[in-house]
Amino acid sequence: MGLTDAVRNLRWRLAGHYTRPLGDAFTAPLAGAAVLEIGGPSRVFGAGGLAPVYPVAASVDNVQFAARTAWHDLEGASAFAPDGAPIGRQHIVDGGALTGLDDGAYDAVMSSHVIEHLADPLGALEAWRRVVRPGGHLLLVAPHRDGTFDHRRPVTTLAHLIADHEAGTGEDDLTHLDETLALHDHARDVPQDRATWEAERRDNAHTRLLHHHVFTTPSLLALLDHAGLQLLAAEARHPHDIYVLARFAGGRPDNAALLAARRPSPFPSDRP
Repeated sequence: MGLTDAVRNLRWRLAGHYTRPLGDAFTAPLAGAAVLEIGGPSRVFGAGGLAPVYPVAASVDNVQFAARTAWHDLEGASAFAPDGAPIGRQHIVDGGALTGLDDGAYDAVMSSHVIEHLADPLGALEAWRRVVRPGGHLLLVAPHRDGTFDHRRPVTTLAHLIADHEAGTGEDDLTHLDETLALHDHARDVPQDRATWEAERRDNAHTRLLHHHVFTTPSLLALLDHAGLQLLAAEARHPHDIYVLARFAGGRPDNAALLAARRPSPFPSDRP
């Protein structure tokens, strides 16, 4: 890291990117709500997190694609208890389809660092819309390309995401594997035996470790706009996060102002 990068990172740290909670615009709509979290539990949604939803929601149910994952062991779990006390039900079901969950059962969906693992994000957003009541909300946290081990990879275009949806691309798709193997920055990842690391990503249908897609703030907002969500708030935070609060709109949303807005960002690729 050069001196300029170090100064820039210090500036964002002093600005509170690690510690300053997000504004009420992100969390107030979920207060008293019945919420479904895709993935997790997520520290960001806990009592000490930047978007503390767990303490204020009426309930939070959780979805994991399998009982045992690289991140969790939920064998036999029926309750979701992220901070030790149960706040909802634990569902073992694919987060991109939500098969078996009732239509309109929730007031909001939230997820942190999940959408990049989904082969068909537009299909997932349709499933998330289905289980939320009309006008319900989405609180989404996604990794920004510039701040992660994906920073060498190209940003996934909206056209590519649309093509994946039209093709019904599944989690066994390895279109982005060669790109990941070539461009992944291991210096920014947890140290691991390279052969094991590669094998786990080749077996993505079972591990779900592959990052199918890579986002910047504008590209993530463009995806949500295309999916018909009304964008309400967006913020990029150092070291590697994009936060978005949106509403599942009934008609075509008007996101022109928010899409065109120039907002402060610690990430170079967000800047014109």
